[in-house]
Amino acid sequence: MVDMSRRTRKTPLMSQSVQAGFPSPAEHYIEKMLDLDEYLSSHPESTYYVRVAGDSMTGAGIFPGDVLCVDRSIDFFDGAIVIASVDGEFTVKYLRKSRGQVFLQAANPNYPPIFFGTEQDVRCWGVVTGLVRKFNYGAKRKPIEQTASIPEHPPVQPVTFQIGDGIRRQHYDKNLADKGKS
Repeated sequence: MVDMSRRTRKTPLMSQSVQAGFPSPAEHYIEKMLDLDEYLSSHPESTYYVRVAGDSMTGAGIFPGDVLCVDRSIDFFDGAIVIASVDGEFTVKYLRKSRGQVFLQAANPNYPPIFFGTEQDVRCWGVVTGLVRKFNYGAKRKPIEQTASIPEHPPVQPVTFQIGDGIRRQHYDKNLADKGKS
């Protein structure tokens, strides 16, 4: 038996977004408390979570071990990522409609589409509204040595190049050269 009672824990959500490009100074302000049930679904009473196994949806960014949030109250639509049952086996796929045919399509070209109306029993169980991924570093992680010596800047090396009249000049990276003077 699966315990479906609601147990939620709200976690602080920082108001400052995290830069995925160049870093910016962080502001340490809490925007609000984050409840993943509220964030991932508008209908918590009809929402469940399921863990992914297999690689049929890696092209959609869904990987083995991910936990999908599934909402049973959302109407199915073309292009939705859905949880479906195919002959009693659950799967996650895109729901597609093309030329009057409804089918399930993987996001991995190694998997063929599954058409509704064939001899297979195909039923949709809900629309995926989000996912949770845990980074599993396991025992392979090695801490960075605190005593490791990392040079602040590489030594300034002159670069010799030739210009049109045959005169050779040396060029230094001005920023590195200026730092070496201080």
